[in-house]
Amino acid sequence: MEKKEHRILYAYFSDVWKYGEYSKEQLKPLSEEVAPEEFSQLMKGKVFCPVCATPLSRTPNIDSISKNNITAHFKHGSKKKYPESRSCGWRVNAKPGLNYTNEESAVKAIENKELAIINAWKASPPSDSGTDIDDNGEYNKTAIEDNIGPQTEVPIARHNGPSFSLPSNISTVMALCTNFPENLKRGFFFPNSQYPMLLSDQLYSTKKLTKDLPNKEALFFGKIIKFSHLSYRNVIEVESSNGTLKIYSDKSFDLRKHISFSSKGSYLLFSAKIYLEGGTVFACKLDFWGAYALLPKKYEKYIEVLV
Repeated sequence: MEKKEHRILYAYFSDVWKYGEYSKEQLKPLSEEVAPEEFSQLMKGKVFCPVCATPLSRTPNIDSISKNNITAHFKHGSKKKYPESRSCGWRVNAKPGLNYTNEESAVKAIENKELAIINAWKASPPSDSGTDIDDNGEYNKTAIEDNIGPQTEVPIARHNGPSFSLPSNISTVMALCTNFPENLKRGFFFPNSQYPMLLSDQLYSTKKLTKDLPNKEALFFGKIIKFSHLSYRNVIEVESSNGTLKIYSDKSFDLRKHISFSSKGSYLLFSAKIYLEGGTVFACKLDFWGAYALLPKKYEKYIEVLV
């Protein structure tokens, strides 16, 4: 799957917080999130990395597209000037995977909501809720149900590291879509993962699929272009590199998630193993209720950086 060319999906803009004068923990409360396309000259020198809290710049500085046809994006400053950025997971040349020195550091990361463990996707919805969407169009807490789950064996280092049994605490893709910008810079360990990685490094665009498909389940996102009914299933079609990817979904699940003909143009996040239907069309089946969700419209600007 594709290499991440622009890893900084958004920045924190602040007129108050200053690098070297305030703590990293104070940055988010004193800032607002801005996507590369929202950057203005008034923000110059006042945007910071959500992961390492060091100053960022935007390239190109004014136009959305530079003369070399480079899409607007944020970038870090020098490692020498801003040493905290050396190990930042959102640096372009950063190695994938998160390292934890021991079990205690991994447990602390979970407690600080810097790391989340998914043992498995929830197979069926909670029985006491008729819809997964609240009045504001957000996924409700009953639908997410991110309670402490079973212990999961998780390798805490990138290569040949020890594995520890850690508590799982998420079982739905809906939980990833809730407070999506914050989740992008968190570490996640998904079913069949090799090691924990930032969510931003585990989201793969269906528009960049090739026929050299991964041989295991992965987390994808794509824009819905068509929705149709079969006798026992729905078919959600999303954009792909060869035109379309067919997703076979459960009718009752789609109803609860508000996925319908009106969802055209929205982004769908889904965890699946993709195959070729008829040797040419990308396709997958979503049998678990927790394995897919619509991304709330207000968060689309953050995922479009990855398309």
